[in-house]
Amino acid sequence: MRNYTLHKKESFKIFCLGLITSLLLGCGEKGISDLKKYVANIKAIENPHVDPMPEYQHIPPYFYAVQNLRDPFVPIINTTRNPNVAHFIGANDSKDNQDTCSIRPNSRRIRVGLEQMPLDALVMSGLLEMDGIIWALMISKNDGTIFRVRQGDYIGDNEGKIVDISEGQIDIMELLPDGKGCWTYEN
Repeated sequence: MRNYTLHKKESFKIFCLGLITSLLLGCGEKGISDLKKYVANIKAIENPHVDPMPEYQHIPPYFYAVQNLRDPFVPIINTTRNPNVAHFIGANDSKDNQDTCSIRPNSRRIRVGLEQMPLDALVMSGLLEMDGIIWALMISKNDGTIFRVRQGDYIGDNEGKIVDISEGQIDIMELLPDGKGCWTYEN
């Protein structure tokens, strides 16, 4: 019985060895000849013509000479007099003129939403009433975003405040500089 199991194991090993050998013999150079022809065809193709790099042309530097223009690095708003009040620099500014100005913008209030857009970038598209409050729907011309505003909201980049909303229009009171260092309301 022992001889028979040894013989069976040896014959199985010989069979596996023969199978592996026959599989390895199948991987000959027969399939490489078409690959060699393809590589030879690719190498035979001529490279395309490439134009040489253009010559570098030196451009002389441009010197920005400001004569009577405002320096772009100096802010327009002068906050050295009173940090709580925005004061526009003007030719008629004086100590007496500052005291007579009773209307001034609130520089502590943070500007958000529609206050960062000019009025000409907004279009009124309709009205909406919710819980007894009338809301106006505004559309931004830039990106089509729809905003809703009501009476008392701030709008526009000139300290504008919505005074009244009717079916055909929105009344806005804006705080504008008068050029003399003071501010005035414009409707």
